[in-house]
Amino acid sequence: MSVIPLINIAALFAGPSAARDQADAALAHAAFEIGFMIVRGQPPELRANDADRRLLLRLFEIPPSRQRSLWKRNFAAENRHLYRDWFPLSSSIAGNREGFELGPDILRPLTTDGTDDVLCEPTPMPSPQLVPDNWLVTAKAYFAAMESIGFQILDSLSRSLGIDVRIFRDAFQDGISTLRLLHYPAPEQTHQSTENDPGRFIEIAGKAVEQTTRPHVDSGLLTVLAQCGVGGLQAADHQGNWLDVPVHDDGFVVNFGGFMELWTGGRIKATRHRVLSRGQERFSVPFFFEPRPSTRIAPLPGSPPTAAAFAPFLYGDHLWALTTRFPENFGLEALRPPREPASLATVPKLSIG
Repeated sequence: MSVIPLINIAALFAGPSAARDQADAALAHAAFEIGFMIVRGQPPELRANDADRRLLLRLFEIPPSRQRSLWKRNFAAENRHLYRDWFPLSSSIAGNREGFELGPDILRPLTTDGTDDVLCEPTPMPSPQLVPDNWLVTAKAYFAAMESIGFQILDSLSRSLGIDVRIFRDAFQDGISTLRLLHYPAPEQTHQSTENDPGRFIEIAGKAVEQTTRPHVDSGLLTVLAQCGVGGLQAADHQGNWLDVPVHDDGFVVNFGGFMELWTGGRIKATRHRVLSRGQERFSVPFFFEPRPSTRIAPLPGSPPTAAAFAPFLYGDHLWALTTRFPENFGLEALRPPREPASLATVPKLSIG
């Protein structure tokens, strides 16, 4: 592919039809060939629009002096929360990214395996005095809409893979998906020095360009992203060429993580991507659609004989092993012992950097 495909998914929200078959085929082609696409056409009653995103992103108007109670423990030792909530600008050497993470507990109680699990920790919420009156209502509706879109995409891919839709449906029931609000300040507000920050700037056409997000593969399964009006996202094709991902404020970028490529025997592609600075402030809202920590990942029925063999493992064990490699979670590995330690040695290593 030389461009990122744009796919109308309206037919996925109705019953079987020729239009749904066409949408299935388009999604499968994009998932199997490049692992990146833009989807649009979701029902308007799903609260997943630009106006709602702008309201949610007003969170970043909270004064720095009032943010600290929301920071993760890595950045405010007096706080209890580890996995959810705010990672501040100080979470990176460049000071060029901050984010706030919400979990499904804003919609429903989380089920666990009977033990405390940091992956199921509740989301500490901002004080109502610090955000618009309907901020939490909007966050709940947006989260629910992202889940609805995610399930329809997984159902479509199940049909194309020739597997029972209940395999993915059951795995993601009571999952631990994350809605992340991201803010990238304008360049003049960040630390411009490259000292101790190799790879932050690259040369393109003789000019130094900042990589606000380095090339990586997502660690999970399915990401649904709103770019919020400013481009810069790029995906790599099979030859290593970088393709610009167009901005569609009425649509979403969909891509797949390393676990999905592994789980599907390589049929669905996990694609490296990056974000280049466009010289202005940028926001984005990714939704990481993830199953229960106790979900056992095993080769899917019909996996090709050339697929990498692996022993079944628990999703939560490997999610924690990977997420603690990111700056906002450095040093937390020992705080969640694996539920099945042996499986950590049997799954192929996933490259996320």
